[in-house]
Amino acid sequence: MRSMLKLPLLAVVAVGVAGLQTSVSSPVRAAEGGAVQEGWSPTEPYPTQEVYYPGTEALGEEEIRIIACGSGMPMPRSKQAAACFLIELGNGEKLIFDLGTGSFTTLYALGIPLDYMTKIFISHQHADHMGDLPTMWIYGMQNGRSKPLEIWGPGGGGMPDGWGMKAATDGILKFYNWMLETSKGALDTRSLAMNVTEFDWSKVNNVIYDQDGVVIRTIPAIHLEGSVSFILEWKGMKIAFSGDTLANRWWTEYAKHADLAIHEAFLPNRSFVTRYKFQPGEAIYVSTLVHTTAAVFGKVMALTEPRRAVAYHFQNDPDTLPEVVTDVRKSYDGPVDFAVDGMVWNITKDEIRTRVAMLNSQPFPPASVTERQQAPPGGEVYETPDWVLQGYEWETLPLMDQIHDEFNEEFDTDFQFPLRPAE
Repeated sequence: MRSMLKLPLLAVVAVGVAGLQTSVSSPVRAAEGGAVQEGWSPTEPYPTQEVYYPGTEALGEEEIRIIACGSGMPMPRSKQAAACFLIELGNGEKLIFDLGTGSFTTLYALGIPLDYMTKIFISHQHADHMGDLPTMWIYGMQNGRSKPLEIWGPGGGGMPDGWGMKAATDGILKFYNWMLETSKGALDTRSLAMNVTEFDWSKVNNVIYDQDGVVIRTIPAIHLEGSVSFILEWKGMKIAFSGDTLANRWWTEYAKHADLAIHEAFLPNRSFVTRYKFQPGEAIYVSTLVHTTAAVFGKVMALTEPRRAVAYHFQNDPDTLPEVVTDVRKSYDGPVDFAVDGMVWNITKDEIRTRVAMLNSQPFPPASVTERQQAPPGGEVYETPDWVLQGYEWETLPLMDQIHDEFNEEFDTDFQFPLRPAE
């Protein structure tokens, strides 16, 4: 049967190469009794989808869905944001692991209400793993989020006090202080709180989260101080997520037999000279002393023996992927996916299904699931200085009053444009 299937394919290739205009038909008849799937119609929805359309599929009570919202590197590109994986559980939990630069755009494109995505776990504080944390935080008030972010991040373990997650979030608050203060009273600022849980990054198999049957542990990563990998367990299933790390024995012990093992797999070290324009000393340091290359990823997965492996943290292009695959296959022959942004895994105890999501490139804000408030009761209200307001162009005042009248008529409100010339 295999040789029969090759004939039409070869014929089609030949036509494409030669540019012939004649039609091609195979001399081989289709085998009788081929499988036919029921439920297909020219007008009804397809019974199965080979891609994932966010928001269209229910999640089973004992099912996990994981979406790669950032699979790339610190080098910015529209095709791949930096590290970020969203884990959705059948009990309603949605947990974000890392939030690298550019990844909030992908999360937003899923159309999920932001009040459902407030729990964030940071493996370490490099920008390609937490660079979009400030963005997700500050944009909440403009995009329907009313709840604070809950953030788990490394601290302690002998690091200086100013290196922990709490110090980082304090810095975010200072950086955006102007926007925070001037928004009071105008927008729903309840989202502008961050509840931070700082855990000791140096502890092994350390439980940092235990709620509703979901347990998350950390293990140290070999990637400077203050770096970890995460192990999530729920309903008898295990998801392992590495931040940045060299191959390490804690991973191979505690991620053993994970249902999905998500681990970095860098391009070969020479690529950091030829493609990223690093000096040779920089290239060998980055690729062999603080990260895992694809060849070592393969060996790590051979030791881990997951149901399915996921390689991420590399520029996944048509000319780079073959070399990554070749390096991985030198020592690992198990199931593996090479991540791109939008790749989706549906996991149950019986099956792991891999697809790619169709992301909305032009989204409006997702629905708000909590009643929004312009200003929380008793909250502060910022007022622009009067001399600035008196700079208004009064020739446009009649038009502004008309705009308010039309708005009031449409929404049955009674707003009045408050600015008037000083007497």
